Amino acid sequence: MILLTDDGTPLNAKLELHELGITFQSRSGTDRNRDYRVALELLLSRLDTGKIAYEIYLDSRPVQGVELAKRRLSFNRQAPISVRFDELVRAMNTGSHSHGAWRKLLIATPGTSPAALLSAIGAAKSIRKFVRLPARELRKVTEFHIDNAVRRLLAGGEAPNFAPSRDYDALTDDGIPLAPKKIFGLALEEALGIEVYPAHFSAGWGEICFELLENAGLWIVPKSGAAARPRPHPSQIQQELNGFTPTDEERSWIEGNPKIVTHLKRERQPGLSKQKLSEFIAEHGRIFCEECRLDPVERYGAEAGAACIEVHHHRTHIAKMQPGHKSKTSDLKCLCANCHRVLHRKLALGLSPFL
Repeated sequence: MILLTDDGTPLNAKLELHELGITFQSRSGTDRNRDYRVALELLLSRLDTGKIAYEIYLDSRPVQGVELAKRRLSFNRQAPISVRFDELVRAMNTGSHSHGAWRKLLIATPGTSPAALLSAIGAAKSIRKFVRLPARELRKVTEFHIDNAVRRLLAGGEAPNFAPSRDYDALTDDGIPLAPKKIFGLALEEALGIEVYPAHFSAGWGEICFELLENAGLWIVPKSGAAARPRPHPSQIQQELNGFTPTDEERSWIEGNPKIVTHLKRERQPGLSKQKLSEFIAEHGRIFCEECRLDPVERYGAEAGAACIEVHHHRTHIAKMQPGHKSKTSDLKCLCANCHRVLHRKLALGLSPFL
């Protein structure tokens, strides 16, 4: 097996499944496993991202008869990946005349199934030549395909050709983070009837993958260090504003993320807020903020207190909201004005909208 980079490029570094995990072949000569360092660092990074516990053992032929515990290599698991690599090289060459040989390793992953391991590290069985699919093919993915992919992943299904996401999460309507490329890859397989790999499409701001995922109601949020949502073009903002008149405060949110317009429109459905508040009081006997638990009547009195609570649309899955869809009160949450505005500000910043 070989490792593929995030864009689907195959690395010259050979892996093999082992009963304890995987073996990572040594580098030698002028062409054998020449991407050893890049591949091992990528492998360690993906194991970290997948939260897979592992131990690393020297597995060169001269030591294969030695007890496994005596072959374990020590390194600082909290150190940056590049530092870990250097520590492993020093450890694997301890006691030898060489100080820079890159040797065969056994990476044991106790408790992790082979399928889960292969999915986490993004390994492929053979080198294939991939070309980017044209936009017309990518746009054959519909909200139906994306919804099916989300359901499959939430049910424990795998996307074996795709590694865990390192830069972005796609949040479901319940705030569950999934890897954007896994979702889109599975959706694309269903739409086109082919086996899909990372090199078939790009993921990121401005790419069709993110566009269609967000159109299907998923919120794309960057992890630490990833690029934030780019500021939208004024024409995009104006297009979203057609038929909608925002307040000054709402306009500032929309200028950061025009997708908020759809969210705000749902919150303004006539009569729905009043119905939600009535049902909430009937169920709980009082009104309060579901986030900070503020009881406005207790603090401000019965006449003025109720004005502090607003209704927020916390269900955002557009795939479930075809034309003519009417939101249900179960799609709504009661929030105080402060919590509601903080949440909308998060949406504008491209952060998780879930409190």
